[in-house]
Amino acid sequence: MIAGSRIVLISNPLKLTARFRTKINKQSVEKKPEKLASDVTTYLESTAEYENIKKILPKSLLRKYKSPESMYLINEKTAKEIAKSVKNVLDDGSPIVEVNPGVCILTKELLQMHKRELYLYETSNHFAPILDDLQKQYPGRVKYKIADFFGMWKLAFQDKMDGGNRVKDLLGTLSTEDNERIIKVIGAMPGLNFMKHLINTIIFHNTGNQLGRPDLFITMPSHHYEFLTDSTVQQGKHKSLPALFQSLFDCKILTKLPKVHFLPWTHSSNDKKLSVIDENCLCLVNITQKEKLPCPPEYLPLFWYFFKPHTFSKSSRVIPLLEQWIPGCGVWLITGQDPPDTNKNLSPDKHDAPLPHMTIFTEFGDLNLRQKITVFKRFISWPEFEQCPFRATMENNLPKFVSAIEDDDDKNSRISAHIDDIDHSDTDNDPENI
Repeated sequence: MIAGSRIVLISNPLKLTARFRTKINKQSVEKKPEKLASDVTTYLESTAEYENIKKILPKSLLRKYKSPESMYLINEKTAKEIAKSVKNVLDDGSPIVEVNPGVCILTKELLQMHKRELYLYETSNHFAPILDDLQKQYPGRVKYKIADFFGMWKLAFQDKMDGGNRVKDLLGTLSTEDNERIIKVIGAMPGLNFMKHLINTIIFHNTGNQLGRPDLFITMPSHHYEFLTDSTVQQGKHKSLPALFQSLFDCKILTKLPKVHFLPWTHSSNDKKLSVIDENCLCLVNITQKEKLPCPPEYLPLFWYFFKPHTFSKSSRVIPLLEQWIPGCGVWLITGQDPPDTNKNLSPDKHDAPLPHMTIFTEFGDLNLRQKITVFKRFISWPEFEQCPFRATMENNLPKFVSAIEDDDDKNSRISAHIDDIDHSDTDNDPENI
């Protein structure tokens, strides 16, 4: 075959044709849209309430996923229940944000409940016409932006790498330098990435987080709530995420909501530990940052590193491990005493949990979370701490931590979480990846 001045020899034209045909067929299969979930469409068609809603929903919400990036409320009764649950906490003058309002059922309930501005962040352009109509219906009270609010964690790490202003641009007039400013955030969150972002923000950007102190009213899967709040999880398996979450946040369930009232639906879980109620319900939870953090802000990165699995495991013996950093410190844990020149500003106080009788055989798995925090506070308060290599080791691990997040981000192609690309987010999220 002659192509210009080049001569290309084909040893087996039939083989090349077959390979080309296979490639074309493969591409056509990859581009073929997934079928809608029959149980989802049957549910919508058999419920009179959804007669108008189902006409304006994107088809991507009518499929089922393993781990969707976004979740949308479609039921008016549940919208009223959520609005009723948050009514009493929205009158303190704090900015109110609703994330992924979708068809705006809950949004209308919130607008009728108070007379202040409501900030809306919608991931998908599909719902822009509905938001435009809502702005006209409530002039001056609705401000919306097509952006991924819960995907803020990705922007924050990109900003950290190149000094950008992506988070500030996302927040716009909501951006603040007041770390104590309360902001109410309402929405449905199928994953834990945003919670990881808040934890990392507190730990690594405590002096300038731009968001203030978020007061979250979040609908989430019950197993995520159990993972974050059940102390036996972090004690039994030594998970750092729930340990950090429980150290930095208070969390309580406000009510349980039917899972079928949110789209998209997910595939049934294979976890036999889930009860029928948990399998079919979501939790509306209130998550607030603790007023008192476990240590001063400048020591929070050390606190994070102390709870990383590679620092110690459930079976690690407390005294032998700490003596790798400060030789001879075991005597202070065994006797229950501290050196005379201990830093009292860092050491445990009356609000911290007392330690059990410690021996060289005591393992971290023998301690509950509050006792582990006590060990950490005693450790950093000892006079030898600032000369030991613990801080330098932590600092050497920070670049690996940041690059690990970005590598994962590239691998899973999650720079955007638009609903139009929701198919690409159907992957397992490792809740411990923080």
